[in-house]
Amino acid sequence: MSDKATTDATQRLWQAIEERQDELTALVADLVRIPSLLGDEAPAQGFVEGYLAESGLQAESWDIPDDLKQRENAGDSGVPFAGRPNVAGTLPGAGGGRSLILNGHYDVVSPEPVSAWTHDPWGAEIVDDKMYGRGAYDMKSGVALNLFLPRLIRDLGITLGGDVVVQSVIEEECTGNGALDASLRYRADAALVTEPTGGAFTSAHVGVLWFRVAIEGVSWHAMQAWKGVNAIVKAVPVIDALQRLDARLNEQTHPTFAGVEHPINLNIGVIEGGDWPSTVPGHCELHCRLSLYPGQTIAETRAAIEAAIAEAAAADPWLRDHPPVVTYDGFQSAGSIVAMDEPWVRMLAKWKHRVMGGEMEPRAGTGINDMRYFNFVGIPSGCFGAGGAGGHAADEWLDLASMVPTAKTIGAFMLEWCGVAG
Repeated sequence: MSDKATTDATQRLWQAIEERQDELTALVADLVRIPSLLGDEAPAQGFVEGYLAESGLQAESWDIPDDLKQRENAGDSGVPFAGRPNVAGTLPGAGGGRSLILNGHYDVVSPEPVSAWTHDPWGAEIVDDKMYGRGAYDMKSGVALNLFLPRLIRDLGITLGGDVVVQSVIEEECTGNGALDASLRYRADAALVTEPTGGAFTSAHVGVLWFRVAIEGVSWHAMQAWKGVNAIVKAVPVIDALQRLDARLNEQTHPTFAGVEHPINLNIGVIEGGDWPSTVPGHCELHCRLSLYPGQTIAETRAAIEAAIAEAAAADPWLRDHPPVVTYDGFQSAGSIVAMDEPWVRMLAKWKHRVMGGEMEPRAGTGINDMRYFNFVGIPSGCFGAGGAGGHAADEWLDLASMVPTAKTIGAFMLEWCGVAG
């Protein structure tokens, strides 16, 4: 491996990225046009496996084993794993170089309410250099980069020293189980998760857990509502207690999140109660999400939730005798940090500066992403990707102008990190 071989290969790769940028855009569009909601990922993952195989990579797909849910930092989406595969492909190196994982998730959140969109959420429509669609930004942009760059490297006849493993995983949006399983199946010297960052670098993120609070009441006819116990009304002191908990948790600080406004967020995302306007509801359930700083555990966070709810129940005669029941589902994972002085991070930052200018600024995310699982098993990992906006919102869009510089940055990094055999 020589510096000249790497330099020459980089120039050839950059030229190919520019010449084939329409192909990259078309690939993102193809990915967006295949809906990949929770439980319906198989067609999309079949497309990915086919693309990897056509690129000459050693492709495989597999169903996640059921016992993965018993592992630390695993979650439970409630959807069986069977028929919803993870996919990976390996571009083997000649030896003597460092290995790299390129990871991305193919699952997306619901586009509902579709009536709020001005573009077809599955249409990949392009207007003013923006591609609109569910997942165009988060994160089929990154999946496309992960698929496209190894194909170009292979087409150009460039042989890397180290292996590159491309992973397309499921359940990032609700548990992270796909990446957890992939992190246990493959080893590498570094892992880049190509979540959209607009040229910044996600070096840290919070942990997240989901929980439910079930509140019982007594159903009764509304003409004698006073004889019943309205479970929705009884949810109000619980909601107030959770809001107070949110405020208390944000009084704590973490050096990585200094300057981040309200880094810990407790969201009451779903409330279900009652089924008839003239019936006193006998049951109400809250479905919530809470974040936690890296270094804090799921166990201590659960204890804080349960203590806050118990305090609210103790102050209400009905709830004191009929305490709310707390259960957990979905995300149950700690947070993660990767050091900015990791050799691979410094190398990526160097190429970001050369291609895009400016420094690669670290970002502490108040949401969770799949980088954590690689860090948990000792594979240093962070996020770097394209630009855009509207993830999880109506009219989500990808900044197409950001794709070429992002591809050049990641491509040059890949060549230097893995080495060019020459």
